[in-house]
Amino acid sequence: MNQNASSKEKVEFIMLLGKALHHYGASADRIEKALFVVADKLKIDGNFFSIPTGIIANFNLPDQDEFTSMERLEPGKINLHKLSDADRTVDDVLDGKLTIREGIGYLNEIFQRRPRFQDWHVNISLFILAFGVAVILKGSLQDAFASGIFGFASGLFTSKVKTERIDTIAEAIIAFAVSFGAFALPYFGIPINPSIVILAALIFFIPGLSLTMAIHEISSQNLTSGTARLTGAIIIMLKISFGSYIGAEVAQGLFPTEFNAIGTSLNPLWIWPVLIFVPLTFVVNFQANIKDAFWIVLAGVISFTSSKYGTLYFGVIPGAFASGILIGSGSNLFARLKQKPSLVVSLPAIILLVPGSIGYKGLNFLFSQNTIDGINALFNSASIGMGLVAGAYFGNILVKPKRTL
Repeated sequence: MNQNASSKEKVEFIMLLGKALHHYGASADRIEKALFVVADKLKIDGNFFSIPTGIIANFNLPDQDEFTSMERLEPGKINLHKLSDADRTVDDVLDGKLTIREGIGYLNEIFQRRPRFQDWHVNISLFILAFGVAVILKGSLQDAFASGIFGFASGLFTSKVKTERIDTIAEAIIAFAVSFGAFALPYFGIPINPSIVILAALIFFIPGLSLTMAIHEISSQNLTSGTARLTGAIIIMLKISFGSYIGAEVAQGLFPTEFNAIGTSLNPLWIWPVLIFVPLTFVVNFQANIKDAFWIVLAGVISFTSSKYGTLYFGVIPGAFASGILIGSGSNLFARLKQKPSLVVSLPAIILLVPGSIGYKGLNFLFSQNTIDGINALFNSASIGMGLVAGAYFGNILVKPKRTL
C-alpha cells in the first residue's frame, strides 16, 4: 500500500523519523541504520549521516533529480516513551497498517506531545536519585539527606532558569553551589562527607552516558559523531569539575573546618531498596512508559549486581565487560519479546555503570595538581567505558538484535 505513496511523502517520513530518533536518545549508528532500513523497504535510495547537531541525507529518486536534505537539530533529551511510539509508528507504516501520510501525522503528534512527567516529578526523582547514590557510595544518613536536598535544589534551578546566557554555564553554577554547600555544612555542625555529597548530588549532570555513547560511536566508525559527542561531554565535565573545585576553595576559605565528624552509618542492607528506587527515577528522568517500569528496575538491579560481583571476583574492567554482555544480550531479548526498542532497558541499565563519576574525580585531581592520580582516574574511566561497549557488542552476538533500535 505504501509503495504507491509519492517520493516526497516517503522522504518527509524518513526525515521526520530521523529527527525523532535523534531528539529522543538514539546514537548515530542506530539512527543511520534505522533510516537506511526504512528507506530500503520504501524503495528509496538514500544515504544518511548523523551527528549530534544534525542529520544529512542524500536521496536519488526515480522521478526527480538527486538532492540532499539537511536537518539542523539541537541535542535533545532522552524520552523513551516518545522513542517507543516513534518506533511503533514505523513498524505500523512498514507493515501497511498505516499509510505514510498517517505515519507523518503520528510523528508530528509525538513531537507536539507534552512530557509524560512534569518538572516537579523530575525534581522529586532527583532527590531520590541523589539520596540513593549516596547510600550506594556508603555514605551516612546525613550524607544521603544532604545529597537529596542538593539534588532537588539543582533540579529546581534547571527547571526555573531558562536564560540562554545562564544555560551555557548552568552545570558550573550548580557544581559551585553544591560544592560550596557541602564544604560549608560541617562548619555549622552537620556531620557529612563533602566528597560523597558532591558526587551524589551531581551524578545526574555528569555526562557519563554521553561519554559511553561517544566511545560506542567511535568504535562503530562513526568518527565525526563520536568525536563531537566526546568533546561535548568533556566540556561539560570540565565545567562541573571547575565549578566544584572553585566552590570547595571558596567554602574552605570562608568556613575552615576539620572533617572529623562522622554521620549515622547505614545498615548495608539499605542498598537493596535503594537499587529499586534509583532505577525508578530513570522512569521519570527518561520519560519512560510506566508499563516499562518493572523491566527498567530489573535491568538496573541486574546490571549493578553483575558489575559489583564481577568487579569483586575478576576486577574492574572485566566486571564492566561482563555487565556490558548482560546489558547487550538482555536488551536485545527484551526487544524481541516486547517488540519495543532495546534502548528502553539498555539506557537505564548502563547509566548505573557509566564511568562519568571516575572521570569527574580525575579532573578534580588535575585541578588540585594531583597529576598522577588524575591521569590514572581518567584512564580508568576510558577503560571502563571500553569494557562496557565491548561487552555490549559481544552481547549483540549472543542475542542477535531483531530490531534496528
